[in-house]
Amino acid sequence: MILNKLSIYILLAVLFSGILAACNSEPTLAPPSSPGISVGILGDECPGVEAKVGDQVTWTNQDDSAHTVRHVPKEGNSQFDSGILNPGDSFSFTFLQPGEFPYQCLMEYEATGMVTVQP
Repeated sequence: MILNKLSIYILLAVLFSGILAACNSEPTLAPPSSPGISVGILGDECPGVEAKVGDQVTWTNQDDSAHTVRHVPKEGNSQFDSGILNPGDSFSFTFLQPGEFPYQCLMEYEATGMVTVQP
C-alpha cells in the first residue's frame, strides 16, 4: 500500500515537472504568412512602394515628429489608416488586390505617396 502511494506521488511529481518545463520553454514563432516590405517614413516625402498581391507593407516612422499612413483614394472608401504614428511606431497592411493606392504620410501637409500592387 505504501509502495503504491509512493509510486503515485512520484508519477505526479514527474508529470508536474514536465508541465512546468513546458510552460517555461520559449514559444515557437510561426514564419510570416506573407512576404514583407519595409518602408521608412522620414521628412516630408512619402516613399513610393512597389508590391505584389499578398505582400505586407510595413511603414515605420523614422522621423522625430508624428506621421500617418492613410489611403486617400480618388473615389470609394479608404482601405487603410494607421492613425497617428509617433516616432518609432510602425503600421502594416497586407494588399490583397492589384492597383494603385495613393496614401498620405504627413499629418500637417498634403504629401502623398503611391503603393503600386501588381498581380
